[in-house]
Amino acid sequence: MKLKALDLEALNEYEDCEISSLAFCLDDVKKGSLFFCLDGVNIDGHTLAQEAANRGAKAFVCEKKLDDSLLQVLVKSSRRQLALSSAAFYGHPARSLKIIAVTGTNGKTTTSYIIKGILESAGSKVGLIGTNCIMVGEKRSAAVLTTPDPTDLHRIFAEMLSQGVEYVVMEASAHALWLHKLDGIVFEVAAFTNLTRDHLDFFGTMEKYAQAKRKLFTSSMAKKCVINVDDTFGRELAVECENSVTYGSENPSDIFAIDLKMSTGGLDYYLNSFDDIAEVKFNLPGRFNMYNTLCAAAVAAALDLSLKFVVRGIRRVTKIDGRFNMIGMSKCSVIIDFAHTPDGLESILSSIREFAEGRIITVFGCGGDRDKTKRPIMGAVAASLSDITVVTSDNPRSESPEAIMDDIICGIKGKDYVCIEDRKTAIKYAIDTAKQGDIVLIAGKGAETYQEIGGVKYDYNDERYVMELIEEGVF
Repeated sequence: MKLKALDLEALNEYEDCEISSLAFCLDDVKKGSLFFCLDGVNIDGHTLAQEAANRGAKAFVCEKKLDDSLLQVLVKSSRRQLALSSAAFYGHPARSLKIIAVTGTNGKTTTSYIIKGILESAGSKVGLIGTNCIMVGEKRSAAVLTTPDPTDLHRIFAEMLSQGVEYVVMEASAHALWLHKLDGIVFEVAAFTNLTRDHLDFFGTMEKYAQAKRKLFTSSMAKKCVINVDDTFGRELAVECENSVTYGSENPSDIFAIDLKMSTGGLDYYLNSFDDIAEVKFNLPGRFNMYNTLCAAAVAAALDLSLKFVVRGIRRVTKIDGRFNMIGMSKCSVIIDFAHTPDGLESILSSIREFAEGRIITVFGCGGDRDKTKRPIMGAVAASLSDITVVTSDNPRSESPEAIMDDIICGIKGKDYVCIEDRKTAIKYAIDTAKQGDIVLIAGKGAETYQEIGGVKYDYNDERYVMELIEEGVF
């Protein structure tokens, strides 16, 4: 492909240069690659240019001048240019797809699955891109990032388009928005779930984190917006967005719930969508899941879909890996959930408290090399809403597991707790401790299939381990 076909800002005499692929990591460089020099958190990609050239890179996109021997195109933002050029390289597949983006601190994955279910109930072929996987119909492949890098994202779009996909439902992370990964895409609908404390290790302040989310709800990125007006930041967005559908249960909104009932078997409520009313039954319990279903219903309304497809679509979602997965045992129930933020942990514990007959035993940890300030807050949340708290290791990454646990227990004031570093031992201890009718919540990792310790990823999954204990007759 010629450089002039890649929507680059300025080309001059280089426009007919042929390139074979796009790359921004050295490992992806091939003979004839166009290499994008990205100024990253840990390394400046401009310093990698010569090595990329040695590996075969033919031309470079950069924000500052490189050695004169290198064929280079200077741009204002290499990251934005990567997104625009990736779209062009794959023939702008996003322009032929109806893409729905879901963003927010919590609820993105579950809401995306529900939207997919609704669209499939209406007869559409749907692609899904998110934390758990990439999916076309029931065919799944592993996801590396919540929102793929532009070179992968537009390749995925192109593959989905070739398979007859009409709609794509994807999770849009704050990092992806801030780093321009989604620039150039015009979304059919942008949906907002909530904004609570997370990722402050990267963004520094809640204001900067919110600003990243806000970018998605501009007229240049979204045709229509769906917004949770029970969220403080959501109410700000609703005022700013001209073409929006709102949802909630505590504030006036276009889509809202009436008469919510919850049990271990799920939730049941009446959905009011622009004064059209229908009963909704969802297989996953929790008040937060009411909000997830409301968000999906609001997206359906924004797409002018009938309420009958909303009800059918919500019912067809029976399980989402790592999201309120309940395992029944002879003496207790085990719930596995991805809750990894203070608000997420509080939401799921509060929901469990509404139907728990016995005690709540919570097993959780916090990830290493991430926002340290949330650790004592999560400790306080777990201790205040649980009867027994078991602090353990999550993904310590390069940090000391003991240091992470020390940070957590700083928030557990005057409460009983147990610290067990090994996650398997901690889970077994919690189930051993449980009595008839108790609920053991294993939080933080959800559907993850690894545990990262000392920079090494080890094969591990919470649900798989619990099932192994059951199959071995331990419980």
